[in-house]
Amino acid sequence: MDDIYAINFAKSIFREGFNQADVEQVLSIYDDGFADMSFGVPSFFTTDSRDVFRARLKRLFEEFTVDMAVLVIDIVPNGDKAHDWGWHHMVLTKKQTNEKFVVRTRYFETWRRDAKRGWLITSFLDNLDEEPRLPEDVIAEMEKTDSFESITRISPDRPQYGSPSPK
Repeated sequence: MDDIYAINFAKSIFREGFNQADVEQVLSIYDDGFADMSFGVPSFFTTDSRDVFRARLKRLFEEFTVDMAVLVIDIVPNGDKAHDWGWHHMVLTKKQTNEKFVVRTRYFETWRRDAKRGWLITSFLDNLDEEPRLPEDVIAEMEKTDSFESITRISPDRPQYGSPSPK
């Protein structure tokens, strides 16, 4: 099977796992010891990543129905390894209230080919997507602002490791 097709097929399994609220189907395309560097939560590695991701998925599927779309920008195979990037777009519908939320994240994944299980995600990174803008507009804004948020990514509204350190 062509590697790009095989990874696209794995991403389809992932998408359908979300749409069917099937935790184990989503996890089936992840390596047992993957690195999870998801936005807004601590990073986890090895078996901890699987345990925490499983718990997040279980809670998500208890509270929401999910309509997931995957938009792959590119898949770059390199022997038994590969990487891909794109967007995950989810419409989350709260089961109790029918309230809808849209979450769109940018993602980057590394993969490895396993002789028995096929292509597996070995590391996952994502962050919330931003509205597209022209580079010259972003640069002009950085040059004119007194805020350091766009250059340091330190948000005054969210505590983080980049917050001012005690003296």
